[in-house]
Amino acid sequence: MSGNDEGLEKSALLLLTLGPDDAAEVLKHLGPKEVQKLGLAMASLPAQSRTRVETIIDELESHFEKGAPIEASEEHIRDMLTKALGDDRAGHIIARILHGSDTAGI
Repeated sequence: MSGNDEGLEKSALLLLTLGPDDAAEVLKHLGPKEVQKLGLAMASLPAQSRTRVETIIDELESHFEKGAPIEASEEHIRDMLTKALGDDRAGHIIARILHGSDTAGI
């Protein structure tokens, strides 16, 4: 399973653990393509053990305990977009996002 597929599966599982109302609040902030991907992932997700869910929640909690950035640096944004979209598409989007800001080193 690729990193993107694993992340999608974890996201789908976390949304399912939230319940319909809270998951809907999260989904409201996503675009149609993301909602479609997550919906498909949720629909095709096999039954998961409580241990698997707890492991993912523990992983998320550990990520935040380590001081994971809430406010992303330019490097963090570049890395995320490049992984998600590839070098060419990410480069164009990054240029638009960061236009007018100090982009030294990007």
